[in-house]
Amino acid sequence: MPATDLLFALAQTGLLAALACLCLLSLNLIALTLLYAVGRARGRLPVAASPAALPRELPTVLVQLPVFNERAVVERALEAAAALDWPRDRLKIQLLDDSTDDTVPFAAEIVARLQRQGVRVEHLHRSDRVGFKAGAMAAGLARDASCFVAVFDADFTPPRDFLQRAVATLLADESLGFAQGRWEHQNAGENFLTRAQAMMLDGHFGIEQAARSMTGLVLPFNGTCGVWRRSAIETAGGWSSDTLCEDLDLSVRARLAGWRAVFLADLAVPGELPPTLAAWRTQQFRWTKGFAQVAKKLLGRVWRAKLPLSAKIAFTLQTAQPMCYPLAAASLLGSLALLLVETVRPGTLSSAGVAMMSLGFLGSLVFVAAGQAALGRGGWVAFPWRYLTILLLNSGLVLSNTRAVIEGLLGKRSPFVRTPKRGGNGRIAYERGGPTGASELVCGLTLGGALIHEAGWIAPLFSLSILGLGLVGIGLARERLLAQVQPGSRAAAGD
Repeated sequence: MPATDLLFALAQTGLLAALACLCLLSLNLIALTLLYAVGRARGRLPVAASPAALPRELPTVLVQLPVFNERAVVERALEAAAALDWPRDRLKIQLLDDSTDDTVPFAAEIVARLQRQGVRVEHLHRSDRVGFKAGAMAAGLARDASCFVAVFDADFTPPRDFLQRAVATLLADESLGFAQGRWEHQNAGENFLTRAQAMMLDGHFGIEQAARSMTGLVLPFNGTCGVWRRSAIETAGGWSSDTLCEDLDLSVRARLAGWRAVFLADLAVPGELPPTLAAWRTQQFRWTKGFAQVAKKLLGRVWRAKLPLSAKIAFTLQTAQPMCYPLAAASLLGSLALLLVETVRPGTLSSAGVAMMSLGFLGSLVFVAAGQAALGRGGWVAFPWRYLTILLLNSGLVLSNTRAVIEGLLGKRSPFVRTPKRGGNGRIAYERGGPTGASELVCGLTLGGALIHEAGWIAPLFSLSILGLGLVGIGLARERLLAQVQPGSRAAAGD
């Protein structure tokens, strides 16, 4: 076989291998959906315990509110925490403030007002931001000895009975290390981006988290809207800042230390979705890189631990989910190389490629649709268009999130960048100096040229990627332009 033919055959094999891995990750979503359906049919869906189950002598609870330059939401967060239905002599609130702007004096005034009302609240401001969010929570824990620790990001407003129901659940089962509530969405209908985010998160919480909880798989903590047993945090080794997903990191280490966890689908807490592409892209970069870092740090320990094989496989697929981005990038590069070298004739490659892409799309479609059904969302007439938006938006993240995975696996450190919050004031604040969208547009145009030249069987993959990269690229460029003319817009923090 000539060298060119051998290289061409290797390229075809590599392309099919990348598509097969993408297909496997998508089929994992179908497996989680089936696990959820079986568990719910058997009545295993966990629900929060009734406050009536609480003992007469209630334990002490610490509520931690980590903030960083989030003036728009800090007052609402403090007032929601102060309104929690728990005896004041048994409740302590910590505002963990790492802010470098006018959030600090503004928060101090609110804390002073609540203190005058008899609320036990403490304003802890750090100027060094060592360890970012994980460092702030660890520093707060060192100042308090409460038995249970509730964590809320500043844009989430828990219902008054949240602690009663979550703590009652933990008290009913001494093996539980934490109880995780479900995210709701305050601004889901704001624009096409928030609607797509809401649907994606509904799949995660409505199906994935519920399935993991029902089947005893490793359940990740989502960083907010949950209550930890203090002893679980301590025996797991405490909060660590060596990954950008300190929540997933701690929850996995807690499981390795012997603690179980529960997801409470009926305990919902509304929060704010990022309304701009720049903010969403930054958030997804942090989550994706954090997952890669946790996989590098803990995957070996999970496989060496005395866990069921099913739990080990599920955790591997869970932390491998961000690999869909570099795999998609590799598929696009391989397809482009094949097109530039030689026309791909119909045959085995064509049939296998179309089949695997179809299975891949089917997996995500079933997962997202099941999440909507599980939470009773409705809106099925608009569902096809919103699902298409999800596909396009995720295609537009291929470049950014591929870089996130590579940096995470290579051990490149980067700061913890908080997602900008508005506090429901109805005004979108664009950030000056944000991403230009140029890389997405250049990549989309390159693929577009290949599609015009000759796409063959890979036209669906190319078309989706071109549209997604174009949508995100144009959207980022538009937001950057709007930031230049909008009064009061802030400088972007970067990835």
